[in-house]
Amino acid sequence: MMNSWISSKFFVLLALCINCEFVSGVPKRLFFPYGEDRGDSVLPTADDISSNEYQLQKDIVFYDDTYSSIFVNLNGHLSLGTDLPIYQPDLALPINFKVIAAFLADIDTRGAGAVYYRETQERAIVERAAADIQNHFSKFPTFEPTSLFIATWDNVGYYNFSSEKTNTFQIVIATDGQDSFVFFNYLTDGINWVAGEGKLRGVAADPPAQAGFDSGEGRLHMKLPHSGTFDVAKLAKESNINVPGVWIYQIGNLRGGNIVGPDMNTGEVVIFEPEVIGSTCLDGAETCSSNAQCIDFEGGYCCECLPPYYGNGQQCLEPGSPQRLNGKITGVLNGVTFNDLDMHAFVVTKDGRAYTAISRVPSEIGPQMLTLNTIGGIIGWLFALPSGLGAKNGYMFTGGHFNRTARIQYQSGAFVLINQQFFGHDALNNLRLETRIDGTVPDIGNGEKITVDDYKEEYRRVSTGYIRSHSDRIYRVNNVAFKYTWDQTIHYTECRHDPGRNVTDTMRLSVSRNFVVYDDNDRVVRFAMSNKIGVLTGADPCREGVQNCDVNADCIPTGEGSYRCECRNGFEGDGRVCFDIDECSGSIITCDVNARCYNVPGSFQCQCLPDFKGDGRICIRDVQLCGNEVCVENARCVYDQEIQQPKCECKPGFVQQQSACVPVSFSCNEVEICAKNAECVYDRLEQRYRCECLEGYSGDGEDSCTKPGLEECNCDPNADCFYDTQRFGYRCQCKEGYTGDGTSCTLIAVLPSICDDCHPNAQCVFNQTSQQYQCRCAEGFQGNGYRCEQVDCIVQTQLCDVNARCLPDGTGTHRCVCKEGYRGDGRRCEQEGCNVVNDCDINAQCIPDPLDTSRYFCRCNQGYEGNGKVCIRRVVPCNEVDNCSEFAECVYDPNALSYRCRCRRGYDGNGFTCTARGDNCRENPGLCDPNASCLLNVDTFLCVCNENYRGDGKSCAPISDETNFLFFSRGYSLHRVTASNREEEVHTSRLLYVPDELIVAVDSDCVDHKYYWSDVFKGRVSRANLDGSDKEVVVQDLQSPEGIAIDWLSRNIYITDSGLDIIEVTNMNGSIRKTLINTSLKDPRAIVIDPQRGEMYWTDWFRGGPTIEKAYMDGTNRKLFVNTDLSLPNGLTIDYTTQQICWGDAGVKKIECIRSDGVGRRVVTENAPYPFDITFFGNTLYWSDWTILGIPNINRDGGNRNEDLPLPVGGNGRLYGITSVREYCPRLSNYCMRNNGGCRFLCLPTPNGGRTCACPDNIAPERCNEIAKVKRK
Repeated sequence: MMNSWISSKFFVLLALCINCEFVSGVPKRLFFPYGEDRGDSVLPTADDISSNEYQLQKDIVFYDDTYSSIFVNLNGHLSLGTDLPIYQPDLALPINFKVIAAFLADIDTRGAGAVYYRETQERAIVERAAADIQNHFSKFPTFEPTSLFIATWDNVGYYNFSSEKTNTFQIVIATDGQDSFVFFNYLTDGINWVAGEGKLRGVAADPPAQAGFDSGEGRLHMKLPHSGTFDVAKLAKESNINVPGVWIYQIGNLRGGNIVGPDMNTGEVVIFEPEVIGSTCLDGAETCSSNAQCIDFEGGYCCECLPPYYGNGQQCLEPGSPQRLNGKITGVLNGVTFNDLDMHAFVVTKDGRAYTAISRVPSEIGPQMLTLNTIGGIIGWLFALPSGLGAKNGYMFTGGHFNRTARIQYQSGAFVLINQQFFGHDALNNLRLETRIDGTVPDIGNGEKITVDDYKEEYRRVSTGYIRSHSDRIYRVNNVAFKYTWDQTIHYTECRHDPGRNVTDTMRLSVSRNFVVYDDNDRVVRFAMSNKIGVLTGADPCREGVQNCDVNADCIPTGEGSYRCECRNGFEGDGRVCFDIDECSGSIITCDVNARCYNVPGSFQCQCLPDFKGDGRICIRDVQLCGNEVCVENARCVYDQEIQQPKCECKPGFVQQQSACVPVSFSCNEVEICAKNAECVYDRLEQRYRCECLEGYSGDGEDSCTKPGLEECNCDPNADCFYDTQRFGYRCQCKEGYTGDGTSCTLIAVLPSICDDCHPNAQCVFNQTSQQYQCRCAEGFQGNGYRCEQVDCIVQTQLCDVNARCLPDGTGTHRCVCKEGYRGDGRRCEQEGCNVVNDCDINAQCIPDPLDTSRYFCRCNQGYEGNGKVCIRRVVPCNEVDNCSEFAECVYDPNALSYRCRCRRGYDGNGFTCTARGDNCRENPGLCDPNASCLLNVDTFLCVCNENYRGDGKSCAPISDETNFLFFSRGYSLHRVTASNREEEVHTSRLLYVPDELIVAVDSDCVDHKYYWSDVFKGRVSRANLDGSDKEVVVQDLQSPEGIAIDWLSRNIYITDSGLDIIEVTNMNGSIRKTLINTSLKDPRAIVIDPQRGEMYWTDWFRGGPTIEKAYMDGTNRKLFVNTDLSLPNGLTIDYTTQQICWGDAGVKKIECIRSDGVGRRVVTENAPYPFDITFFGNTLYWSDWTILGIPNINRDGGNRNEDLPLPVGGNGRLYGITSVREYCPRLSNYCMRNNGGCRFLCLPTPNGGRTCACPDNIAPERCNEIAKVKRK
């Protein structure tokens, strides 16, 4: 079985590839067999579809759960527990569903390809899977799967109907019901696209495909290399078993752990990468951002962002683009343990304003966390607004990928340690991070007011990839000031070849407008701050002061021209002299009891003992099933040929006693096991031989026999303990080369400039402290100078050259070994050059290196480009020849590594020919009013009036502030505020004060110029004139009216009541009422209507299943409108010009929009902390927010939030309903607007110009019909 045909072919393939051109992917003949001729089921040709639940004959184990069924999803993944047919571009792994994804993308087989799947127990291919698993997983030498589940995506295209480029890949799950493994196979040259066009084309692009695993519970997940990046196609060129395009993982029976990769015959993942990254831009430019340039330096190359983009060269951001960060927070604060708190941050980069929210914070520590605004402060540094020449924020140093440690010391002695890891951008281009908090902070009572003063802190780059900062800050509790200090260390990967980056300029961060608050109801901690950064002006005290600091210390500016030296982590001292701390000898190490602690310079490492697994800080016994049982300690699992199954047997040297394996014991009469000064005697009482100490000695007879009263030695580490026969006792004696009494030994002085017997890997150096010469091991070796051993590169990974690997040397340690194509000692490697026989591409030549005549290198032939090992025909890009359509732009294509023509938004075509979509206003701007713009609305162009103008876009008039304003409720009062964004002062006023009401919903009647509001205290709807006069009650006998909508055409009012769980309609004076919907409503909230199209929309914020629904305005044809990715949908609004339905979601803190036909859902902003109600006014969305003391607003197309409108004097409490009041009604019409549509009671509009004459609830249908008949006579 171990020599099965497929395994041998894998290894033959590997051997053949050692001296041939690199291959990429798995040949189709090496795929596991598939197709209809093999009995496979086939997914129907479609977009966004899943298989029916497939019942398995043999269970699959995923993580630690067992499943008897599985779903095959068209979009490149398998799922357990539920089907996942719909591709959602805004989800990045982990997605909190049980998923096995080989290529999660928007796949569409309507244009090309098919998806096959089946379960099989066919012996030949089951044995093939068994052999491959046994060859690559050392703990499964006898694993025998009994079933395979094979799913194959064969030449599949992407959305929409694409057939030009196709992908082929395969997922194979091997299981025996107790352990499960997965194979990902990617076809040779079979990954030709990495992302679909996007269903929201022109609004949001699809992210690159993702590959990995998700346990579904949020904590455990794993992504394959390049997942979610434009390099994801490299999965077909790389491998974790040294076979290009093949990836194998253990996915089941993980005992609380994560997915496990192979540990045998794995080779190097990137060995099959054709574009071997060299030391020049010719080979390494692909590591740079598409918005960066590659620059060669003497020692290598570096990436540098092209203006106006900013970053570290590998990551470059567009100026002004808002940034989002998501992460988890765990730790222990003031004795309270918390896990996986959600952290979300939003940064308005154009002004350096950073907002951070931490949710699900335990109420015991909510107020205490307010002084830890550094959790969000590091985000402020990352995207601080640069000010002045040479200013660099954190992203310019790190590219968003770094580790940060902060130590906070309070005056009271309390201390907190914060560790944060920033992992860079995910597939959705959001930054991901994890935070750990440990320590204590001063106790702060709930309700006490906490403020943080403005502060400045200085960030100094102390060495390559290290930045240090120190600052003193002030926080206030009820205006009483308290001082605390902050020390921060930031570690990141920095390009070391650019001498211009070796600057020691200190950056000064100025932080102002600090906002810290804890919402006890929502259990949310919020931080906000404005950040600017610039080069520290004046003399930097550390330019000279650093010379007085130890090599293991950093110079930290402390302000006013002073500095201090501070030992780095893992060292102690006064900063001028620092000593390595042996953490392993202290009591604060965090290694597991089943782990060893190893001290390394500046740190320590924990390593689990044999038979245990983990990270050293947590070690669990590595329990491995042997058949159906677990072998006990000192036993091993072997395969019994007689019974044809595995079994447990005791290891050599052990014997089974009952259910345990105990060491084999021998009597002293069989083996000489007695200690010195002991003899073997027969004990008649115990009837056995035993060792007994001679007279005058005591002990157990086997291990030792000593004179009574002798004490153990307490010797110096450089001394030996021995028994002195003349003194009849033990004493210490210094070792050779040392002098002293044995309890204290010092090195014997050496003659100047003389070192005897230094190890070949040591040097003779003069020690300034002892004023003597001594042997010291060379860099990369450790020991006392007389004996030096090479440092294990697993311990010190920086020892190896970038072109070397750290590999085991067969002696239990690891050494640096140059990669194939390089030569050297592993700590320094250089390219070997080319071999004239077969190293170069077929379109290249091997020629002498002009810089080194002893070497050769590959150079592509004329008309080709590449690194010589791989050469492709050069296509003249559009940045060299202007051949794009006038409606296209020339952009860089990272997949083609070149510039390509791409049609602009609103146009379709190949870039050389582009035609407009939708309205002709794009080609004929004269269709629009001079005060209007032609804008893209999902996939069509529309004329839309500019800001401060009203109309249908083809005719626009100025808006008057006197008759056009916003109207909103604040607890017991009603207010107005002008919504104009003009430069003159914004006018605000209070219109009405009703202390016995709680006003929730508001709307206005543009015909009679009145406003309406709902009161949930008294269960009624009231109205008044726009100046607050003539207040009157319109509708009574409600319970909790939370939404109202005025139909100014049909002269009706629509009401949602979350107490009665109904939607009803009434005429304008409340005398005729009808219940439209009274089933399946949980918590109906907001409602909006489209009287011209005859449709109404409402939100239901039931936490168990939030929805947005729609129906005809007569209550018929009810449908779900939006029911995914909702949490607490609150307010609704509609733009009659663009047919956009927009809502605020207080659960996910977003404002979103979608067209009324359900197309083009998009996020307008994620910077909406707790939106309640929302309204359109011109091109701007305004909303009321329970956490913002103002009216936030933003352009309908998104971007950065505008400045909040101020609140008028004379109100307090939360903001509820908000609506826009216009001087003129929108230009709409329907059947009911004239003569009540011919109806006796209620005229309710329906789509396509229709209407329903509805009978009131208090009139029987028969009576209503009689009235209708009489009227027809």
